[in-house]
Amino acid sequence: MKRILVAAGVILLGACSHEVRTPVALDTLVVPNQAPWLILGDGPEQLEVKGLDQSVKLQPEPPLAKALEAQLRAAVQKDYFTNLTIACDGPKAALRGGDEDAPDAVRLELSLHCVINARGYVSSHDYRATSTTSVPVGSDNAAYARALVTLLRDGAAQISAGLEPDVRNSLPK
Repeated sequence: MKRILVAAGVILLGACSHEVRTPVALDTLVVPNQAPWLILGDGPEQLEVKGLDQSVKLQPEPPLAKALEAQLRAAVQKDYFTNLTIACDGPKAALRGGDEDAPDAVRLELSLHCVINARGYVSSHDYRATSTTSVPVGSDNAAYARALVTLLRDGAAQISAGLEPDVRNSLPK
């Protein structure tokens, strides 16, 4: 009986000290399922904006990896040829705001690793993107949530700009 009471107490304490996460709607970035031959692994479940006076934790929905995957699929759909597959490891993402040189800006750094298999010829590539947008100092969490949509769209465009030529150049000669 004591174990049950202790467990219930721990659960209640955990419920009282939960962190507040701001939901981020990324559904505008998820386009219809194109290029099913490109697969992106899971990414971070939530993102914390580092470097701010207040704590800002963002909860992307759908998950950040799904939105990034949809953006990359849309970008490389036109480059498809038979027996092409692209497998990318889960993306890494970091948000930072409040830098001394740009206090009204927030920056997203994205990175991932992809393996392109083009008719049996395999190549491996690392991709990185950094995008920045303005968010006034002292803004509420919703402003950072809106900024993440823009930052992710820009970061995905940068990564796809590197991925597209790598796909085209991976064709066997």
